[in-house]
Amino acid sequence: NTRNECSGEILNNCCVMEYHQATGTLSAHFRNMSLKRIKRADRRGAESVTEEKFTVLFESQFSVGSNELVFQVKTLSLPVVVIVHGSQDHNATATVLWDNAFAEPGRVPFAVPDKVLWPQLCEALNMKFKAEVQSNRGLTKENLVFLAQKLFNNSSSHLEDYSGLSVSWSQFNRENLPGRNYTFWQWFDGVMEVLKKHLKPHWNDGAILGFVNKQQAHDLLINKPDGTFLLRFSDSEIGGITIAWKFDSQERMFWNLMPFTTRDFSIRSLADRLGDLNYLIYVFPDRPKDEVYSKYYTPVPCESATAKAVDGYVKPQIKQVVPEFVNASADAGSGSATYMDQAPSPAVCPQAHYNMYPQNPDSVLDTDGDFDLEDTMDVARRVEELLGRPMDSQWIPHAQS
Repeated sequence: NTRNECSGEILNNCCVMEYHQATGTLSAHFRNMSLKRIKRADRRGAESVTEEKFTVLFESQFSVGSNELVFQVKTLSLPVVVIVHGSQDHNATATVLWDNAFAEPGRVPFAVPDKVLWPQLCEALNMKFKAEVQSNRGLTKENLVFLAQKLFNNSSSHLEDYSGLSVSWSQFNRENLPGRNYTFWQWFDGVMEVLKKHLKPHWNDGAILGFVNKQQAHDLLINKPDGTFLLRFSDSEIGGITIAWKFDSQERMFWNLMPFTTRDFSIRSLADRLGDLNYLIYVFPDRPKDEVYSKYYTPVPCESATAKAVDGYVKPQIKQVVPEFVNASADAGSGSATYMDQAPSPAVCPQAHYNMYPQNPDSVLDTDGDFDLEDTMDVARRVEELLGRPMDSQWIPHAQS
């Protein structure tokens, strides 16, 4: 009676099975299969459409001898989630992951525990992380402690303290993290996405510390020389990664750049952005920046090639600058010589003659080292993408020049 429970209609759902003599197996490849219609069940309580699981029924018939024995075979696929927009992908993936990781043998499809122990979830997250990022560098004990602190809103730095705690599905991907507008899984999935698309080589090189919060970053940098920096995943923006660095000035000791996202890296790579900031000298703990990142820098054309106009046009270049930091480091340079005396700073174009708008009084880097992420920079980024030229304004978090 499986057919009586049909929840949709699939086009191009028949094909011929192929026999592979070398392996003695049969396989079917549905090249143009597509879902035409879906019938959803009534939702229960807080359940969303991305928590509703479906399955694909596969059927076949074959005979042995002169049709003396005819076999009807069928099987069900692993659960699938039907979505209509890419924005639902995070939540749909969470549903499938939870089911694949924690389903019990012999279950009624597709019953799954509502709670699991934290060590079980750690194992599932680590397997998913390595598979998604396609890296042998998985989650360390320190990384898992950080994730536990985030999930349980706990400050303990000992992984053993979390071993007896349970994680519910609601904690995993239904309830927002304290003080945030996203769930634990949505944040973690955003980390995997930015690593997979833009940062995989740097993660594999060990150049991204990643799973530390702002205070932990400052504690790690406090005894390091000026110009030491680290990369950590943003606590406040999904899929964001930020630079924290040490430079002891009259204003502050630690600096935190507005997080970069996938959109930023589609314009200019992380390596090139770091190469633009000459006052970043050492990758935490003490590796010279160029030794770590130079092999990923985009080659700079020679001057003759750069100066040569094409159809009357000279090609511009995009370069990242942090005007606020340049000003702060200049103010601090009145004392004894520091590494800033030897390291060239990025040039900042004068604005007096063509600044059409009044200056925004808000600094890129406030006095506490925090950012107001409610003031979205989407408009500025889109202008940059459309024009392919620098945005000259002091209110942007990381300018291009």
